[in-house]
Amino acid sequence: MGCLLGRSVAEELVIAYTARTLDPDATTDFERHLASCVHCRELADQQRAVWSALGEWRALPVSPDFDRKLTERIARSQRAGSWRRLFTNWTWRPLLPVAAACTALMFAFLLKDEDRAGVPQSENHSRVQIEQQVEHALDDMDMLKQIGVDVSTEPNRSSQKI
Repeated sequence: MGCLLGRSVAEELVIAYTARTLDPDATTDFERHLASCVHCRELADQQRAVWSALGEWRALPVSPDFDRKLTERIARSQRAGSWRRLFTNWTWRPLLPVAAACTALMFAFLLKDEDRAGVPQSENHSRVQIEQQVEHALDDMDMLKQIGVDVSTEPNRSSQKI
């Protein structure tokens, strides 16, 4: 069964309890809760283990010439040229995929425009006009055939008298 306090409240109380920052009344109430709640008891044991590990940890000693080495390294990096700093820093590295994608799109648009450049716009426009005229002429011939008018391609002798 879960804790009645709720996960976030229980975690905050466990941390404050093991750090000994709870007031005496809250400490007494929480200790009573620990006696009945397995979940909070396990959290408190884990937090105590963390605190004891931190208490046992010892920092490594700093070498006596640490400051001198650090100062020399800073001076070397400042003397390095801007190009070297640019390539050693790599802050622009995430931009490489974006630049590659933009370049690919640019080439795609250029190639697409070259395909259109092969056929001049005026030829394309005149071709469309001719096709439309032929289509209208064929439609007119079909309409005349439907009403019974002879639409043969030979000229009529009676129309040449004029």
